[in-house]
Amino acid sequence: MVAMASKTKLVTILQQCFECRKTYSTPQSLREHMQKHNIQLPQRITGIRRYNNDEYTYVKATKSHDDIEKHFGCPACIAHCMEIDELKTHYYANHLETLPEQSQTTSQEEPATGQQQSYNSQDQPNKRRLSNILGTELLDPLCLSFPPLDHDDHLLVQNFDATMAFHKLQLSLCQHKWKLSLENHIHCAMAATHILLLSRNQYPEDLSPYFSNHDLKATINGIETKYGIKKLPMSMATTTSMIGIVQNLTMGVISRDKAIAHLLDLDLPTNENKFKKCIIDLIRKLPPVPLQKTSTNLNLALDTLILFYLVYLTIRTRAYTYEARQNEDLSTKRPDICISRLHGMTWASNHGYGEVKSAAQGGNNYSICRDLLRVGIFCKNALDTHNMEGVLGLQVIGRMVTFYVLVLPSTGLYVMYELEKIKIPSCLYDLTKLIVDMPRVCRVLDTFNRICKPSVHQAMPSRHRPTITTSAFNGVFSPSQDRKRSCHLKYQHN
Repeated sequence: MVAMASKTKLVTILQQCFECRKTYSTPQSLREHMQKHNIQLPQRITGIRRYNNDEYTYVKATKSHDDIEKHFGCPACIAHCMEIDELKTHYYANHLETLPEQSQTTSQEEPATGQQQSYNSQDQPNKRRLSNILGTELLDPLCLSFPPLDHDDHLLVQNFDATMAFHKLQLSLCQHKWKLSLENHIHCAMAATHILLLSRNQYPEDLSPYFSNHDLKATINGIETKYGIKKLPMSMATTTSMIGIVQNLTMGVISRDKAIAHLLDLDLPTNENKFKKCIIDLIRKLPPVPLQKTSTNLNLALDTLILFYLVYLTIRTRAYTYEARQNEDLSTKRPDICISRLHGMTWASNHGYGEVKSAAQGGNNYSICRDLLRVGIFCKNALDTHNMEGVLGLQVIGRMVTFYVLVLPSTGLYVMYELEKIKIPSCLYDLTKLIVDMPRVCRVLDTFNRICKPSVHQAMPSRHRPTITTSAFNGVFSPSQDRKRSCHLKYQHN
């Protein structure tokens, strides 16, 4: 009984009209309201009740709670949906008998007046309207096609076949009836283009039927072992010395030039010496107090990415306004950040891609998920085209930079692994936090220098898989957006 209860979702049912989005306290009040939209439902429906089952436990919740999901209840049956648009589609597909009869105007009847035509077009759902709803929300399984697995090249970790589990996740996408929301199913969106998104300490519902918590951790450990991704501890003496110099600077004990001179006098190993150069450049650039202009902060974020010892590469940025990027193609438009190797006078291989959002846009979960999907697609295409060992992915939201590395451990399985989340300082007072994060920064730099480079082995196109097209993606994932949807890219707090 305890095991069953742990798997049961707690759900509270909301009584909301799918036409005007008004919310009511009881089902009877909602059914009475539906008559205003010419939908005829009895005020009370007998024999309909939602009972607790193995999947759902129904509760009454007056306040929001992280463990309780909010679903919208159908006023005509016991069905309920997570999104109000899904409920509307369900209703028009299953309860046509409650809708008004279609107007059948013959040539012998008098033409309707302008007021009547306006009423019919707005309040009476007709067959064309129903067809449009079903056409835009029904998932098209023909958009997806996944080749059979290679029998010899699989990613095996602790007797667990990660490649087989990922292929089962891909095949499950074709079994959905309705289109998936991007915010709730970013891992499925990645899987549609053959990318497995992995992050430590996150166990998304999309992966749970195919990856147990133990298998997910084993897969992450297997990726880190295979590619030598490891933490690089820093000596306590180095950290203490740098923090002491920065603190004296912020307290006004020493000047910037004096602080830089003290840092230059520190004799550090090679990997720590690279980070020291980054701190010196930040001391020269950072203001004493945070700046208020978002554009200045954003430019400073991009400058700091260069300071992460990617100096021998060129970061080319292209700025768009937020409104102009709403209808971008997934893979044809240039990204905000492109890290490329300059060979003579021409650009050679691409080593990384990134997308940038201001802090004000950080609450748009749909846009954040779409940006990450674009980064994954760009990295995957670069790995296939330039025969790379790995490609670096960056997602910048305000001052928080998330670093990913995309690799190809087995045929058809691209793994996009989250390396670190690092916050860029806004002023000198925040610089000590970056010094504490020095091991994490050096981990990103070490991974980039070792993995994100052209492969020494001959290219094997048979291991690659095609990238999903924009039309195929639109046939599987809904373009609807809702700021109330949860997002697996964010940690949830009480």
